[in-house]
Amino acid sequence: MSAEITTISVANQGQPRKPLGQIFVERGLLTEVSVQRLIAHARQKSIRLGELLEVIGLITPDELAEALATQYRCRKIADFAKFSYPANLLRLISLEIAVKNTIFPLKMDGDRLAVAVADPTIDGALQEIAAQNNLKIILYVATRSEINRAIARHYLGQVMGEPNLKTILLVEDDLLVREMVAKTLSRKGYTVETAVDGMDAFSKIFTLKPKLVITDKVMPKLGGYEFLFAIRNIPEFRFMPVILMTAAATPDEEKEALEKGFFDFVLKPVKEIGLLTRVQRAFQSSESLYGKIA
Repeated sequence: MSAEITTISVANQGQPRKPLGQIFVERGLLTEVSVQRLIAHARQKSIRLGELLEVIGLITPDELAEALATQYRCRKIADFAKFSYPANLLRLISLEIAVKNTIFPLKMDGDRLAVAVADPTIDGALQEIAAQNNLKIILYVATRSEINRAIARHYLGQVMGEPNLKTILLVEDDLLVREMVAKTLSRKGYTVETAVDGMDAFSKIFTLKPKLVITDKVMPKLGGYEFLFAIRNIPEFRFMPVILMTAAATPDEEKEALEKGFFDFVLKPVKEIGLLTRVQRAFQSSESLYGKIA
C-alpha cells in the first residue's frame, strides 16, 4: 500500500499543475521568451528550472517558494525555526534525511504529519517517511534557508555564528590524511577545524562559519558533492569557496566538479605546494567579495 502525500488546499485539485515557468510569467517576473531559453539552459545543465533561476539571481528564494506552493497547491510557510518542536516529532525524520532532502517536520495531528519542504518533488523520501511511520504527509513549502535554519537550531542546537577570519573546515574521513593536511595548513597560520564526513561538517558549519571548506569526495553519510549542494542552499555559505579532494580525476570529472560549484580541486596524495597555492587563491577570492582578511 503506497503512502499518502497530500497538500493543504483542495481548490482546483482536479486540474493539472501549471508549469513553473508559466507561473513566473503570469506574475510578471519573467517573459515567455526568457522562460523558454532558461528551460533549454536548465536541461543542458541537468538541473531544475527553479534551481537555475535562484542560482543566477533572476528570482528570490521567497519567489521560488511562493511559485512552488502555487504549482503544488499547498501553503508557503516561513519563520518557523523560532518555535519549539518536541523530540518525538523530530525523531520521525532523521538528521541525515532532513539534510539530504531539505525537509523539516512541523506538526503531528493524529495520523497526519505536516512537513516543510523546499522541493515538493522529493516523492521517494516522503514516501519512505510516511511508510515507516504509517502516516499521511501534508506538504508545506518553505525556502531552503528557512528549513536549514530550523535543522540547525532544533536538530543540532546551533545558530548562525560570526565568520571566523582565517578558519578552514577540513572534511576528511581518513585520519592520516586529515591530520597531515591539518598540520600543513596550521603551520601556515590557518585555523583548521576538522570533520569526519559531510554530515559532521554540516553540523559544525553554522557555528564555525569558516571562510573556506576543503572536503573529500567520497565519505560515509554525506559525500563531498552532497555536502556542497546542502550548503549552497544556505545564503550565508552560497559564495564560500569549497575545494574538493579526490584520489583521481579525469578531465570530465574535473569539468563536472567546477560546473557543480567547487572552487578548485586537489589530487591525493596531497602535495603541500599545490594545496597551499589553491588555499591562498581561495582566500583571495573571498577577499574580493568580502574585503581583506586581517
